Amino acid sequence: MHYTALGDSIPNGYCAEGTSELISYPSLIAEDLQTLNQTRTTLAQHTKNGLTTTKLNETFLTQPEVQESLSDADIITLTIGANDLMNEFKKVSREILGSKTRYHTADEALLALQEGISANPLLLVDVITAITGWDYDSFEKQWILAVETIHNYRKPNSQMVVTTIYNPVENADLPDTLNSVVKNLITKMNEIIYEHAEEYNYHAVDLLNSGIAEHTQSDGLHPDQQGQELIRNLIEASLNMQIVQIDESTNEISDEEAELARERIAAQKKAAKLREKKARQKRIFQICLFAGGFLLISLTVTDICRKRKMNR
Repeated sequence: MHYTALGDSIPNGYCAEGTSELISYPSLIAEDLQTLNQTRTTLAQHTKNGLTTTKLNETFLTQPEVQESLSDADIITLTIGANDLMNEFKKVSREILGSKTRYHTADEALLALQEGISANPLLLVDVITAITGWDYDSFEKQWILAVETIHNYRKPNSQMVVTTIYNPVENADLPDTLNSVVKNLITKMNEIIYEHAEEYNYHAVDLLNSGIAEHTQSDGLHPDQQGQELIRNLIEASLNMQIVQIDESTNEISDEEAELARERIAAQKKAAKLREKKARQKRIFQICLFAGGFLLISLTVTDICRKRKMNR
């Protein structure tokens, strides 16, 4: 059996400072596939820290090795998009703060933004204006290019699961208005992911409402081991994990181990159905908030601009 994992630092198993090595969700899924199907499973992991959708298209999906891996795969997973957002934070931080610093991490950019806004609260309007100018069309174009390329190389009977984007700054101490902007932004990006699921035959797993922000490392951005296991559980609940018909020739792993794995995944699927129902309701609510949120933000920006002129 063949499993191909694509994506950024999350499936790559990034470890923040002070975090010991962890097991990434692709490795956990590969292990479960092998246990359940009682046959050897190969994991082709094409993942990289900091990968964006554009870089995925330009560097990974053009490689013959990756294309061959997709053609062989029974299972494909994709986690991408968060760095598109975080790179925007870095860009906005440099532009608004008039800094020439090249922030190596989103953490550095967020800290600089927080300090800048604390020193000069009127900078908030500039930050909000810049972030709300996010180019959704560009992200959607890159997303479609990625999933279309993957779709063209996939086997007809392969399964593909993509994860949506969770709020990478949920644990950051940002002003409420800026938090609302970020949430609205992520909601719109996730809607783009959901909108193309049927067309390109993939299942989208909701991370925004999964509670994963409670299971992050010291940087507050990347999943810790519990977070990786949570993603594993959510993805497995969306897959048919029993791919190989087991007979005596494939019985390489104990029946007891396989049965335990089956019971765990069955429980995950049951819980996932309930989460999916709640997530759909929440997404509808978030879309409504998205529209109302931008109206509120526009009014806030207008009010801040008015006060700025009065102060002059």
